[in-house]
Amino acid sequence: MKLNMTVTALCLALLAAPLGSSAEEPNTSASPTKAAKRTGTPKFTPTNLGTPSTRLGGATRGGSDSIPRTEALVPEQSGQTLEAQPVLYWFLSGPTKDRIDFAIVGVDPINPVLETTLKGPFEPGIQRIRIADYDVELDRGVSYQWFVRVVPNPEQRLYDRVVGGGIERIEANDTLEAQLAAAHVGDAHYVLADAGIWYDALDSLSVQIEAAPSDADLIAQRAALLEQVGLRNLN
Repeated sequence: MKLNMTVTALCLALLAAPLGSSAEEPNTSASPTKAAKRTGTPKFTPTNLGTPSTRLGGATRGGSDSIPRTEALVPEQSGQTLEAQPVLYWFLSGPTKDRIDFAIVGVDPINPVLETTLKGPFEPGIQRIRIADYDVELDRGVSYQWFVRVVPNPEQRLYDRVVGGGIERIEANDTLEAQLAAAHVGDAHYVLADAGIWYDALDSLSVQIEAAPSDADLIAQRAALLEQVGLRNLN
């Protein structure tokens, strides 16, 4: 918004200036200085090491091998977000027409915050769930757990494959806000990963990959970010 106001003010000044004269340049000293473009691998720095693991793996309780590999793209400990309606990511190694359910559980596990069936069929690769699509918001300071459940046989639930992880919405402090404001365009995922904001870092990077799917550097960055939390061979 500040940038738009600055551009508008400059245009008005140029229109008001007499022909043959030059308008005085606006004072931009108050604008934050953008950092140089970062390169290399983003480093995820979790802030809650030592707390109980919340990541749920994709093992099938019934031992079936018919379900593709399924993973929640989450760290071992509960991941953090700054967003009321964050974006969640999970992985499927192969196509499936099986029913896939999605749920978010809060303080009261008996009454889920959200429980729905995702729309299929599903192609292999990294999958995205936008919480905003379901008109749900996460409260700050509340620990949530989310689950993706592949249901190959609704009559035999022992064969379900369930993956998921923890998520907590926090508020950015002044330092993080300043770092994000000063970051080079396209570098938000570096700042967010440094600060331990897993979900937003992964989403920021994934949005860039969607816009430039042949960018090998961005794809390598995401693979490296996932490997740091023990998730390999998912791209």
